[in-house]
Amino acid sequence: MKRHGRGALIENVLVGVFGAFLGGDFLVSMLHGGVVNDKDFHASSLGFAVVGAVVMVALLSVMRGKVGTLKQSKGKQRDR
Repeated sequence: MKRHGRGALIENVLVGVFGAFLGGDFLVSMLHGGVVNDKDFHASSLGFAVVGAVVMVALLSVMRGKVGTLKQSKGKQRDR
């Protein structure tokens, strides 16, 4: 992972959490055909959550390579 500062780290964490939700909760409920009981632990849900987080962070990395990192807003830039 390339170092781009604190903003990129926070962005990676948020995208990873979103990917874990998509993989662990949404995708598993779609594959099992209904609502998944959140009170029971399933290793498959954990596996899908990890895979979902990794895939989303990898997609973010590809998008950063194509587009570039986010720039600071105009109000935070210093005029020289």
